[in-house]
Amino acid sequence: METITKKTVSIEFQGKRYTLSDDITVGMILVQMGLPEDTPVRMTTTKEGFLIIPQTEKN
Repeated sequence: METITKKTVSIEFQGKRYTLSDDITVGMILVQMGLPEDTPVRMTTTKEGFLIIPQTEKN
């Protein structure tokens, strides 16, 4: 018999923690954090998974 376990994935942004669903997109994550869906991001791998860094600075 197989046991199916569901992992809870969460992110932290500016001191707030957000829980993510299985079918979420990067754009949806940004909207949850209060940023526009089309905000450019830089993604970097880490030991724990990855880091999404929104590029919110204006040049």
